[in-house]
Parts: sequence; structure tokens; C-alpha cells
Amino acid sequence: MHFIIKKFKDWSIKSKLLLLTILTLLSILVLSLTSSFFFSTSRTLSIMINGLRVHESILQSGIDNFYNYQITKEPKYREQSAFYIDRSNQLVADLLKLREDYKTKKNHEIASYLFEGFPEVYNYEYANAELLVSRFRLLNSLKSQEMDNSRNHSKKAMELTEQIKNQLLQSDVEIDINSLQANIEFIQNHYSNISLEVNSLSHKFNSALIWAMLIISISISVLFLILSRYISRSITIPVREMVDNFQQIAKGNYRQPLNIVTQDEIGALARSFRSIQTDFQNVVSYTRKVANGDLGISLIPKSKEDELSVSLNQMVKTLKHSKAQNDETLWFRSGVNNLNDELQGDHDLNDVANKALNYMTAFLRAELGAIYVFQEEQEILNLAASVGIPDKNQYKNIRLGHGLVGQTATTHKFGHIKDVPADYFSIFSGTGEMMPTNIVLVPLVYNNALWGVMELAASKTITDPEIDFIKAVKDTITVKIASTLARVKLETLLKTTQEQASELQVQQEELRVANEELAEQTSILTENEKKLQVQQEELRVANEELEERTNQLEIQKEEIEQKNSGLSLAHEKLETKARELEQASQYKSDFLANMSHELRTPLNSLLILSGIMVKNKNGNLTPEDIESAKIINKSGKDLLQLINEILDLSKIEAGKMTIEMEQVSPLDVKSEILMDFKHQAEKKGLDFHVDVADDFPNTIETDQLRLSQIIKNLLSNAFKFTSKGSIRVSMQRVNGDSKLWRDDLKSTESCSISVTDTGVGIPPEKKEAIFEAFQQADGSTSRKYGGTGLGLSISKELARMLGGEIHLESEVDKGSSFTLFVPVKQSTKAPGKAKPTKKEEELKIDNANEAVVLPKFIDDDRDVPQNGSSVVLIHPNKEEATSLYYQIHNNSFHALVAANVQDAIQLIESHQPSAVIVGLDLLMEKGEAVLDPLRLHAYASKLPMHIINPVEGIIERNINDLPTVNATNITQAIDKMKTQLFTESQKILVIEDDDVTRQLIKSILTPTNVEIDETNTGKEALKLISTNNYDCIVLDLGLPDITGNELLAKLTDNKVKIPNTIIYTGKELSRDEHRELSKYTNSIILKGLKSDERLMDEVSLFLHQVATTAPENPKVKVTEIDDSIFKGKKVLVVDDEIRNIFALGKILEEKEMDVLEAENGKIAIDVLKENNNIDLVLMDIMMPEMDGYEAMSVIRKTPEIKDIPIICLTAKAMKDDYQKAITSGANDYLSKPIDENKLFSMLKIWLYN
Repeated sequence: MHFIIKKFKDWSIKSKLLLLTILTLLSILVLSLTSSFFFSTSRTLSIMINGLRVHESILQSGIDNFYNYQITKEPKYREQSAFYIDRSNQLVADLLKLREDYKTKKNHEIASYLFEGFPEVYNYEYANAELLVSRFRLLNSLKSQEMDNSRNHSKKAMELTEQIKNQLLQSDVEIDINSLQANIEFIQNHYSNISLEVNSLSHKFNSALIWAMLIISISISVLFLILSRYISRSITIPVREMVDNFQQIAKGNYRQPLNIVTQDEIGALARSFRSIQTDFQNVVSYTRKVANGDLGISLIPKSKEDELSVSLNQMVKTLKHSKAQNDETLWFRSGVNNLNDELQGDHDLNDVANKALNYMTAFLRAELGAIYVFQEEQEILNLAASVGIPDKNQYKNIRLGHGLVGQTATTHKFGHIKDVPADYFSIFSGTGEMMPTNIVLVPLVYNNALWGVMELAASKTITDPEIDFIKAVKDTITVKIASTLARVKLETLLKTTQEQASELQVQQEELRVANEELAEQTSILTENEKKLQVQQEELRVANEELEERTNQLEIQKEEIEQKNSGLSLAHEKLETKARELEQASQYKSDFLANMSHELRTPLNSLLILSGIMVKNKNGNLTPEDIESAKIINKSGKDLLQLINEILDLSKIEAGKMTIEMEQVSPLDVKSEILMDFKHQAEKKGLDFHVDVADDFPNTIETDQLRLSQIIKNLLSNAFKFTSKGSIRVSMQRVNGDSKLWRDDLKSTESCSISVTDTGVGIPPEKKEAIFEAFQQADGSTSRKYGGTGLGLSISKELARMLGGEIHLESEVDKGSSFTLFVPVKQSTKAPGKAKPTKKEEELKIDNANEAVVLPKFIDDDRDVPQNGSSVVLIHPNKEEATSLYYQIHNNSFHALVAANVQDAIQLIESHQPSAVIVGLDLLMEKGEAVLDPLRLHAYASKLPMHIINPVEGIIERNINDLPTVNATNITQAIDKMKTQLFTESQKILVIEDDDVTRQLIKSILTPTNVEIDETNTGKEALKLISTNNYDCIVLDLGLPDITGNELLAKLTDNKVKIPNTIIYTGKELSRDEHRELSKYTNSIILKGLKSDERLMDEVSLFLHQVATTAPENPKVKVTEIDDSIFKGKKVLVVDDEIRNIFALGKILEEKEMDVLEAENGKIAIDVLKENNNIDLVLMDIMMPEMDGYEAMSVIRKTPEIKDIPIICLTAKAMKDDYQKAITSGANDYLSKPIDENKLFSMLKIWLYN
């Protein structure tokens, strides 16, 4: 079909129209034949009706003769009646047997006997009989119901007729006229029905004729419509497409495709169009190449009449010539300008010659060159510069007229030699040598004066434009050489003049002496005076010149002195300004430190007293009073938060905020965000999501505390201003196309953290203001949302200190998106690190006061009633900490998890755990010094501390060599703890060959109250271990008989259970030795600094000496100590603020404690000396006369009061303050405002101990 359509498309338009005409004639013929067929069929029905009339006429003749017979009784009528009745039945019988005859006979045979029997039925036309036979055959094949009904009626009528005939032929029987008449009526009814059936069939044929004609007409019309439309479209669409393409060509678009590929007249026209289009495209491509500078192409004319191609080729030829001229001019001018630039400035003669020659050889691509300078006095040419000449001394000096150079100098004529002499210099390279082919000799003449000769030689042909360039620049080179020589000559003359002036001064002095001595020699003196006058004139001229130069030098000196004076004055002003700025910064630091103390002191009293009122222990307050106290307490806490924010901002502005960079995991940040805000989102019915993109770095280098502070500030604002919808935090890498404000913040090396909400949004005019301190988007008195307006200001400054920035996108009533950009890695210098001042130790500002309740690092057991022993786990990684938490929990211990040592100390103070486990990551990241606060803490230092895989003193550490922490490690550690916690009697074996060291170890371990055995040989140790059950051994590796390694190996070979082993040695261990020892122990201590403390920690890991009993009687926790412990205890409160003393005294007295007061450290020491029964001291830091640090130091140095417990109370909460307080003698540390529950927990610890 596709092939036929394709072939039809290729027909010519004439052929397509001829086909349409033929189809029209055929359609008319089909309609005619159809009409004729239906007409003849209708005529067949007329024949049948005529047959019915003939049958009725014959039957009626038979009946009429029967009636005549009845009347006349003549036999002839009876015979005629029987004849007509038989004849009528014969007509019916002939028609009824047509169905059987169709099977055996042909149409003409059937038509013959039908026509011969009853020609009157067919109007005596044989053709009618043939028509009836053919149409009856068609009607029978169609199985028409009317034909079947007609046949049935005919049979019944024939049977009745046969009955009538039989009655007529029975002469002896009386005929029943009524019965006969009834049969006749039945026969007539049957034939009437036949007539009706024929009429019905006639109606059907007429309807069929109408429908057939209608269907044929519609089909022909549709066919003609489709064909004519197809032929029309096959002509109009290509023509329209070509019109469109011609319009595109008119617009200048020569690439519009024309997809007409037929073989008819339209196809021929399309091919001609494409040919024209291709020519236009070639012209466009040709002109584009010409426009791009390709002038070496040309168009091939298609004929002699192709004027366009000829004109374009002529245009390109003209452009090519013009471009060549322009390039030559540009080359010429750039060469001249660049040479002038090269020769600018004051240089000596050799520099000028070398610069000029190097430029000329490079610009002209000449391999050899030389410049000779004419020495007028000697009349020789000296070589001033050369390029590519191997032996410069051979032709260093050339006399005039000698050689080509000398001839050029003599004749002053330009020379261009193309036939180079055979003895000329060769051009040398690393791979060979070659002879130059062109030499140019250039006389350097200016104002008809010879200044030198320049010679250039090249292996290539020196073109005419290059010759013109040489001639053009030779004057420039000549003038530069002449001016340089003149300047040198002037400098020489100046020097000579100065020397002569000096000599003249000497001579003048000699003449003056000679005049005095030889006064009598008048004649000689006269002559000398004449000479002297001449010399004096010369000297005067020289002196005038020298005086003028001296005046210029003095003027320059005065100007320099004025500038120096101005610079000195500016420097003094800068120093003064710097001192003022430093002093202002110092004043601000002092103010902030004092404000931190002065604000927190009354606030401390406010919170404590309002807390007492809320409790209403005396029952003397009404519910309204208690509610008012609650409001006061809440307002005080809100004020504390405001103070913290203001101090945070002030600290940033004063340069006091410190940034501690570390590797921060985005998963840790995500966990912290979800833990802090998930509940709040659920409470407000907001969708809250935290997404970390796949391309986000595994870690980023930043300050995790400050990063969390920024994110929490942004999220707090998002939750505050969003009442419905969602809040989303997205962490991802920054797109390289992102535009950042900071020059040092590269988008390709940065990441972003976005906080997006569907809240109220921020108006465009407020986007800048909200980042300023104390500014909000709605700052009116009727505002809906509260807050100080400091959060975003602090966040912006913290982002700057982290090396990043914050961007804002917002739309009112649709929401806001705050994006924090921070670098993935910090530069060597932290971008926002605060600079410390000179007096920082006493003026540090509070960095976000401690929260009353320590936030959870992960979900742990601190809120679960702990009926058994608990363990504090310190680990900086949340995922690993969670894994270790479950392992500890599965071993029937409660786990309290902290991210750092400071939080761990708070947990230890409030929960009194049984032991401490420290993750290796903390030591590897911070160093072992990070554990010093635990060792210095009065209670924490007594707990066994398990450090997973500690290695001390080994410089080369390979983490892969250390065993990893898994469920087995932690389970074994906890099993050891269980054994240590619930074992009453424990034994230690010390194996050390040095007596002094052995005694030292015993003294270190003596406070543990355990049984200690000792030995100085490996063999005896082997015997003791084999026969005793030791809980722990301390082993030196360097034993006199066998080494510690051999001892451990023999114990293993003898299948003796090796106790918990601590290697305590002074030997430096290699990595292989360390790996070998790690089979037996993870505790290896090198003798040295703090090794005694380390040894004590390791032993405490296995021997917990804190008061413990059996598992069914767990140890006492702080929360389980009864308040009766406070009764009768005497506490000294040292504070210069009477409000603090009053507030603290009130809550202490409620616990039935005796309170003594002191206004400063000096008075406190006197009170302690006078009262030797004081149980504990609460010490403030900032006090007049003697501050808390000094007072604690004096107390610890005073024998009679040195052991009294001291808890330091201060409004200062910097990281160094804790260490400074402990170093000064404090047993513990508590920040203001004082949390009452925390204070009493701490008092229980120290009063109970």
C-alpha cells in the first residue's frame, strides 16, 4: 500500500486529474448498472403479480364452467371446468418446482418450459421468463421470508384447487355448493396473501434500491472527496511549503528545509528551489569564512551568467589585499612602538645596544646580529652587543673601511646582501649549524654623524617590508645610542668639572700663600694674576653650576625632611590611636566582666529567693503569692537568657569570643537538631525534616558549639514565626555558580546549611535590619512575637568568625529561608578568632551560662530510676556512643553518656556512677590532657576509668594496629567492672627488679587498700602467678633473668590464666613490640611525666575502691542520701554581696544548717581560724581586698584549715575558670545563678564524703 501511495505521489498532475475523470465516469456507470439491476428485479415482481392474475383468471374460468355445468348439466362444461382447474394448478406447480429445477437445470431450460406453458404470464416475451428465472434464483439464495410464505400459500391453494377438481369429477356425488364456495374463498384468501407477500417483497426491493443508491452515491462521493482532497493537498501543501520557504529566504533564513521529494511537477519545482537554497547557503558560508578571516577561498561560478560568484570572488581578492596591507602596517607600527617601549629609560651603552639588538633579532627572526659603536677619537668601531656570534673577541674592534661593517660605516649606505660569503659566521644550535642566507648592514647615522653600525643575518629571506622596518627604526636606535653616549659624556664632563673645581680651590689657596711669600716678585705676580683671573672666571662658572646643583639638593633635602616630619607625626598619631583603641577595648572588657558579675549577683538572689517562695515550705503564702513568685522566677530566667545574649554579642564585639576548630560530622548535627526540636515540631503540628545531601562532606572543620548555636538560633526563629506548614533543614555542598560575599570563601570549597519555613516571612525593607542588634521585622509596640532581636545578630557574627556568611530569602506570608555558608576546611588562620588582650585572666566574659539541666547528648538512663550500678561513658561521636550505650545497657548497667569531660563531671556529681569509660576518639582528638579535670576532681578521681586502647608515650601511632571497640571489648570491660565492684578482697602482684621503683609503685597503690605482693625476678613471678589468684599484675619488661615478654609467653604456654596486666616500663617500644604486647594487655605505661597518675588510673580500672557492697545491695547514690545529712552542718558563705549571702543563707537554713558569713577572702580566713568546726566553704571569686582565688590558695597553705572542702561560686563561666579554680584549691565549681538542686547535690557529695 505504501508503495502504491508513493508511486501515486510521483504521478504528474495531469495523470492525477485524468484518474479523477475516469473514476467519475466509472461511478456513473456503477449507478446506472445498479439502477438497472433493481429496476429489472422490480419488473420480476410485476411478472409474478401478472402470473397471479392469470392463475386467478384460469381458476375463475374453471369455476364458471362448473357453474354452467350445474345449470346445464352439459358434460362439456364439466370437462372445461376440470381443464381450467388443472391448468391453474399447473401454473402454480411450475413455479413451485423452480427451487428443485435450479439444482439440475440451467436458467434457459427452465425459462423455456415456463414460457411454453403460460406465455401470457410473461406478456408473450421470452426475455421476461428468463428474467423471472434469474431473479427467482437470487431470491431463493437470499432465503426471503416473503418467498417462503408465498410458496406455502401457493401449496395450500393448489391443494384446495385439487380438492375442488376432485369434487367436480365425481358425477355421482352431490356437490356441496357451500363447501365449494368456502374452498374457493380459501383459495382466494391464499392468493390474496401471496399478493400481499409479493407487494411486501416489492416494497423491500424498492427500499433496498433506495438505500443501495444512497450508499453507492455516498461511497462514491466520499471516495471522490478523499481522492480530490488528496490530489488537491498533493498540490497545495507543497506549493504552500515552498511559499513559506521563499518567505524565509526573503527574511534571510537559508537553512529552512524543504521536504518535497516527489517526481511530479511540484517535485521538479522543489528540486530547483533546493538548488537555489544550496547556492544561497554556499554564499552565506563563503561570506562567513571571509568574515572570520579566511581569505584564501573562492566560489566556482556555475555559468558565465553567475555574476554573484564573480563579484564575491573579486570582493575577497580586494579584502585580501587590504588585509595584507593592514597587517603589514600593524606589524610595522607595533614593531616601532614596542622598540620605543623597550628603549625607554636611562641605561648604559651596553644595555641600550643589547636591548635594541635582542628586540631586532627576535622581531625579524634573525639568528645573528651585532651592533658596533663608533669611537670618534680612535676612529674604530667597538662591538657593543651581539647575538649568536660564538667568538666575540675576533671582531671586537673594526677599523673604518675594513670589511662589510667598516665599508658601511665609511659609505653611510644601507646594505642588503643575499649572496653570503663562505667565511661568514655560521648559525649554531644544539643539533648542528647552518649558513645565513641574508645579511643586512645598517649605518647608524643621525644629522650626518656616524654613531655606529648594526648588522643582522638570517637563514630566511629578509622581505621588503622588513627592510622598510629596519630603515624606519634605525634612526630611533641611532638617537638612543647618541643620547646615551651624550649622557655618558656629560656625566664624564661633570665629574671632570667637579675635579677641576676642587683642584682650583687648592690652587687658589697655594696662590694666596705664594702672593704673601713673593710680594716682591711683581712682574711674575702680574702674569700669575692674569692666569688666575682666567682660572677664576672658569672657577666662577663652575662654582655657579655647583651652587645651582647644591641649591637643588638643599631643596630636595628640605622636601624629604618635611615628608619625614609628616610621616613621624602620622606615626605618632597612629600609635596614639592604637593605644586609645587598646585602652577602649580594655575598658570594654573590664565593663563586660564587671557587668557579668554585677548582673548575675542580684539575679542569683532573685532566682534563689523566688524559688524558696514557690516552694512555700512554711505554708504562709496564698496561691496568688506562689503564682507571683513563679512569674518572678520565670522572668528572672528570661532576664538571664537576655543577659547571656547581650554578653555573647558584647563578647564578639570586644574580640573575646574564641573559636575552637574540630572535625564535625553532619550526622551528629542532624541528630542534635532532631533531638532538640522534634518535640516542639510535634507540639505545634509542623512538618519538620532534616536532610543531608549525598554530596555533603563526611566532616567539616568548624566549631561545633558555635555552629549548633547558629542553627538553633535560626530554628528558634523558624518555630516562633511558623504556625502551620513545615520547617526544613537542608545540608548540601555549594553550587560552583553560587555567589558569595567574602573573598576568602570559595563556593567550590564550601557547604551550606539552610533553614526554610512557611511562616510569616520578612518584608524586603526589613531584610537588612533584622541582622542588626535589637532589631526585629515587627518592632512595634503591638507586635505579635516577642524576643530581643539579638539572635540573628549573634548568628551573623558567629558565622563571620567561622569564616562563613548568612544569606536570606523571604517572601511575606509565604516563608523565609536562611542559608549558612561555611568552608569545608578552615584556612591556617581562623577567620573569626578573637584576639586576647593583656589583662584577660580576670576579665573573661561568660560564654552562655550553664543550663540548669544538662542537655542530653543522646537518649540515656539519667532519667531512669537506677536501682543498680551505673557507668558514665565519654565519647564525642553520637553513633559510636549510641552503640556503646546499648552494649553497656545489655550488660545490666545503666549508662550515662556525655560528649566531653565537663558534661561527664556534671553527670558524676549528680548520679555518683560506679566507673567511667572514655572512648579512644576523645584522646586521639584532644590528647590525654583532656582527662586532667577528671583526675583533679575530688570524687571523679576515685572512680575506675576504662580507656579503650590507650597508648601513652608512643610517638608513631598507627590506629590500624589498635584493636577496635566492639561488643566483646565493652562486655569484657563491664564484666571486669562487675567483678571489681562486687569483690571485697583483691590482690596485686608488682614485678619490678629496681627496689626504688618497686617501693614507688607500692606507695602509689597503697591508697587502694588492697593486698600487694612483690618480686624482682621473672621466674619467681611465674611461680607466684601459677599458685595464687591475683586480680592484677604490674609488670616491668626489663627483668634480670627473663624479659616480661618471655614471662607472658611462658604463662600462655603453661596454660596459666594471665591476670589483668599493666605494662609499666621505661623502655621505648617499637610498633612490633607494642603489637606483640597488645595480645596480653591494652594498658602500656612508659615511665615518665604523670606515669604515676596513669598507673593509678589503670589499677583503678580493675580495683574499684569506692565503698561498694554485693550486687543485691547497690551503692548509695547522691539522690538517695537523706537530707538529714545537712542537719547541724556548719557552712561558711564568702561573698561581698549581702543579697547573695541572704539568699544562700535562707535556703541553707531551711535544711537546718548553720551559716557563717564573710565579706571577702581575708575575713573568711580569719573566720575559719576562729571556728575549727566549719564543715564546708562556699567561696565567691570577685571580692574586694582578697579575691576567691587568693583566699583558696592561702587556705590550702594553712595547715589547720587546709583540708576543709571548698565549693567555688562565681558568675564567671569561661573554660579556663574551672581549671583556675581547681588549681587554686577548690574542690568543686558551680556557676551563678545558683541552681538549688545542683547546689544541694554537690553539698551531699562533699558532706557525705
